[in-house]
Amino acid sequence: MTGPWLQAAGPSRHPLIHLLPGLLPALVPVLVLLLGLDIFCLVNLVRAKSVRNAPKLAWAIVILFVSAPLGAILYLFFGMDRSGGGGTKSRSGRSAAPQAPVRSARRTVRSAAPAQLVLTTTGLTRDYGGTGLFDVDLAVPRGSVYGLVGLNGAGKTTLLSIIAGTRHADRGSVSLAVDRRRVAVCPDVAEFDTWLAATEVVDLARSLVAPAAGGHDSGAAAVTTALRTVGLADAADRRVGGLSRGMLQRLGLACALVGDPELLILDEPMSALDPVGRADMLSLVAAMRGTRTVIFSSHILADVQRVADQVGILRGGRLLYEGSTRELVDTYLTPSWLLRLAGGTGPVASALAAQAWVTNVEAAEPDMLKVDATSIEDGERGIPAVIAQCGARQVSCEPASADLESAFLVLSGASDTAVMTGAARS
Repeated sequence: MTGPWLQAAGPSRHPLIHLLPGLLPALVPVLVLLLGLDIFCLVNLVRAKSVRNAPKLAWAIVILFVSAPLGAILYLFFGMDRSGGGGTKSRSGRSAAPQAPVRSARRTVRSAAPAQLVLTTTGLTRDYGGTGLFDVDLAVPRGSVYGLVGLNGAGKTTLLSIIAGTRHADRGSVSLAVDRRRVAVCPDVAEFDTWLAATEVVDLARSLVAPAAGGHDSGAAAVTTALRTVGLADAADRRVGGLSRGMLQRLGLACALVGDPELLILDEPMSALDPVGRADMLSLVAAMRGTRTVIFSSHILADVQRVADQVGILRGGRLLYEGSTRELVDTYLTPSWLLRLAGGTGPVASALAAQAWVTNVEAAEPDMLKVDATSIEDGERGIPAVIAQCGARQVSCEPASADLESAFLVLSGASDTAVMTGAARS
């Protein structure tokens, strides 16, 4: 049976074998297309600044060893970076130029002599797949208080982490004019061993960052000074596990200050503090101006306006503005003050409305006026003079909280109704 079976089965295979030479010309273009697709993906992978969802090596393995064309298709849809890693692009494919006000403000800061800048970044980019940080150029003057402002997710923590050296950038550079050992960082959520006392935590930080302080007495004095500076002198012997979140934030700042840094980086230092603690922290930061350089992040523009002389505004990972805080307010926001008076507001309101530098006066509360001025200088000089002229009793006078989202709209030239509605609701 073997012979007849082979004779019967043999002819059934012969037609397919004879067809192969005829199919090869049709298969060659398909094979070339698949090979070209793999080569394109590999070349794109090598040249890409960053990829999504997996490291480059993993995508190379997928392209080469997953059945064609599935590996290449997976890379095209889930790995290829389509953001370009840079700024907004126009329809022609060229990067859109930043707006003139942003350029002029940033040029003003960078025009300072290099010796006057403690930190500069150039083209700093960290791409998480369309989100992250893109082409950020900072210029921080020595001895300044620099406020980094942005909504949650704007890239503030990523930027500060790259500057501090705890994260790597995909591209770009960071240049520091101080020794790395003279840079201190205070994260937004500091974590310490719960069984240690506050004094022990700060002393441990001192031994790590400033062992040259030397001697038990001098080291203990540095720890005591740091705790007293942040308002934790009375809690020096308390265990960390019994401290509130606000106290932990103060403790983190004490650990940063104990080494007497030249550059202090604070990530949301007021986020967990009560109103009194927040005011104390702002005063503490403001008092450092001139003696050390402070960079602090916040999503509250009013806090930055109170203590920072330089400001950088981030939105969507890109720097919209960098320059002096006064120029920002004068150019993009209406300077406003909340004036609380004792004994009635009528005479003062009438006197303010008659001033040429006052753009609007309205009652915010029965004993409070909201005063809009043409500039900060006019308001700071004019409001006290009018109060004195009327013989009124002033209870308080402070800048009105600036609308961060409105400032973003002005800076970006946008007119998104949804964003404006969200700002109004907040």
